[in-house]
Amino acid sequence: MEEDVLKGKTLLVVDDEVDLRDIVASELEFMGAKVFQAENILSAQRVLASHKIDLIISDIRMPGGTGVDLLDVVKAKDVQVPPVILITGFADITNEDAFDKGAEALLNKPFKLDDLIKMAVRYTSPVEERFNHGTIETRKEVKPINGELKIGRGGVSLKLDTHGTKYEIGEVVRFNFTYGDKSFTGEGICRWFKPTDQGAQKATMGVEFLHLTPETLDHFKDYFEDSKVVPYIPSFS
Repeated sequence: MEEDVLKGKTLLVVDDEVDLRDIVASELEFMGAKVFQAENILSAQRVLASHKIDLIISDIRMPGGTGVDLLDVVKAKDVQVPPVILITGFADITNEDAFDKGAEALLNKPFKLDDLIKMAVRYTSPVEERFNHGTIETRKEVKPINGELKIGRGGVSLKLDTHGTKYEIGEVVRFNFTYGDKSFTGEGICRWFKPTDQGAQKATMGVEFLHLTPETLDHFKDYFEDSKVVPYIPSFS
């Protein structure tokens, strides 16, 4: 990955493990970012109170409060910025719950620093760049049953009839749905999939937007700028 891909960005790394925190911060600085460090939520809040932060990267398990607690504090004040990437080595929270609470990503330990950097670049990019990755080849399409869906700041959850199709977490799907009087078309990543009947013919799915058609991107930008919705991808739970 090119150096300086995070030039001009200010990031906050929150982790009580000083060695891991230093490694992550050093790598992000090598990529051009200015990085603040915090060992707990209280320290993180002091940084946030005195500096404009473009992205928070926080471990979940820490003494004195979790990364989820920090997420709740941040999103209660401002639903759109800064984005939050949560990191965990345990089953502290599901993808569905993390996205519903407002996190932009949940990264499991052990992780590759390159993956974290790619996430940091993506979530500090303008909406036009974040959701404009070019059409992606995929044969699976998802459509909500009777328009049953919830749209968030970065994706959509929907109820669907699978018709026997199997979906995997992380695979790319095509979507086409109507929200209000606007049509949304593009490709996204399946972030969770939950069958709601024994035969798995009915299910709910959370899809993070990856590519939106130009018209859909215009619709979404209007929604994104006006929306006060906390969830990055809402849950039906």
